[in-house]
Amino acid sequence: MTFTITICALAVLMIFGLPISVSLLISGMLGYMITIGVGPGIDALTQTAYSDLNSFVIIAIPLYIYMGQLMLKGGAGKDLFSFAHRITRKLPGGLAIAATLASTIFAAISGSSTATAATIGSISIPEMRERGYPKRLSAGCVAVSGTLGILIPPSISFILYSLVTNSSVNQLFLAGIIPGLMLAGLFSLYSIYAMRKRKHPINHTNSEQSAEVKAPITFDMIASLLLIPVVLGGIYTGLFTPTEAAGVGVIYALLLTIFVKRSLSLKLFWQATMASVETSAMILMLIAGASVFGNTLSLLQVPQDVAQWIDSLNLSAIQFLILINILYLILGMFMDAAAAILVTVPILLPALQALDINLVWFGVILVINMEIGAVTPPVGMNLFVVKAICEDYTIKDVLVGAFPYAMMGLLGLTLIMIFPDIAIWLPSLSKN
Repeated sequence: MTFTITICALAVLMIFGLPISVSLLISGMLGYMITIGVGPGIDALTQTAYSDLNSFVIIAIPLYIYMGQLMLKGGAGKDLFSFAHRITRKLPGGLAIAATLASTIFAAISGSSTATAATIGSISIPEMRERGYPKRLSAGCVAVSGTLGILIPPSISFILYSLVTNSSVNQLFLAGIIPGLMLAGLFSLYSIYAMRKRKHPINHTNSEQSAEVKAPITFDMIASLLLIPVVLGGIYTGLFTPTEAAGVGVIYALLLTIFVKRSLSLKLFWQATMASVETSAMILMLIAGASVFGNTLSLLQVPQDVAQWIDSLNLSAIQFLILINILYLILGMFMDAAAAILVTVPILLPALQALDINLVWFGVILVINMEIGAVTPPVGMNLFVVKAICEDYTIKDVLVGAFPYAMMGLLGLTLIMIFPDIAIWLPSLSKN
């Protein structure tokens, strides 16, 4: 009965438009207080929320967000797209491939799907439209490529997943590299295929042949790219923990944008700081709310009951994973990755452990599902981000353009399901 009241309260609060973090917090507190009383419930839940937020690993989240914002406001996105364009300009659909490549690189800096789509989209879509690329292809390419932000390390989604499952952040970061590159490759292959099918030639008369495109790769581009080996190289060589690497990344981003590029004004610095504070507060509130809600479910023995129920179905690991994939594809229509991870993984964890499913592999599967959800209505955030930066586009334009790229994402997900080594080979080489 208490579980039913808790779930109904959560649903009602979300229907009335409360943020999911607040909805989780209130419904979790309600269930806890019904179970053990008001006074003891409040005391236990405040301690739970504090202890879960008082973590060295969690410090990495606001730092990675700040690093990404500094690079975003400092113009790193333009550098990365220009770099990618110089490499891919002679290929069919070169600009679309450049957008995918730039998104892949920027994802390794920002860790955010929406920031990646907004940054690379605002630069690449006008370029593609000017040169006659199909309207829907240009929008869909950027919307789906932007989702790589939650898979390519450093990924905030993987940090949250590690908190819930006690998996190694290093292992999860390593596990995201090959799948992320594979998906970028699949998106690029579709762009080549789609542009080869076109009957009308692309216009190469403007900036494609400009001195800017033909110019050599600049120092600013190299300096922006170096942030990735500085942060990830430090983690994988054991010089830094993921949290320490985030701090190093912030310092590098500040030095680069203030003293090397000289692109970060005081106004832009303030904007980057405030945006980071707002995003970090939102995620930390979500962690606190999910912690309280998850603690309530544990008190009510929900994860254990779910594990027993799944065990009674006598499902194989692969059958269970197929059902979970369907669940996450549906959840992705309504929840972002952070919320889905924090709410569902604690419930599923006993079943995953009972079926002896590799938690690092499952983390990659989960995140790819949520990537696809980021371009799935009604709450596909990347669809709305791309629509917002292209005033003459409709949601239908972006959605139709994103569909074939999302199918490439499903193909990649299927390959990782069939061949787990795509995700777990690199982590198997690491001792961390």
